Amino acid sequence: MKGSQVLLEGIYNWKLRLVLSALLCIIGLGILISMALGIFLELTVLDKSIVGIAIFMVGTPAYLIVSNLGKVDQYTIAGFLNESLKEVDGDAEVLVKKENELDPEEKTRREQLEEFFRENPLYNFLPDRPVKQAYFLFLLSILVSFAIWYFGY
Repeated sequence: MKGSQVLLEGIYNWKLRLVLSALLCIIGLGILISMALGIFLELTVLDKSIVGIAIFMVGTPAYLIVSNLGKVDQYTIAGFLNESLKEVDGDAEVLVKKENELDPEEKTRREQLEEFFRENPLYNFLPDRPVKQAYFLFLLSILVSFAIWYFGY
């Protein structure tokens, strides 16, 4: 796998994780807000469903825009790898550079990094904390929404 392909895999994986966290957060919050509105307003089940769907349809793109999803590129991934992996030793930029721009020492380092990422896929090193937080928020929202429904507010 070439260096640029390693980083492209990281970009796609990072963006998928961001989209998943957005979907989980907004689905949970949409359900929670629609159920909470039912406490204060006389809403039917259909009304609550429409409110939840509207929050989801507006909230998901807004969340993705605010999270700067479009600004994630190869240099972002390389910078993250430089900061978080000891094995990279701050040399992840050699994966971004074109082959003809590298000197012999950088080419050797690039081959070492490509071999390292062949053995250890890049997605293992990307942060999954936002997805875990979004999943927790989703479950909490569902539980609170169920409690609102159960106690009949």
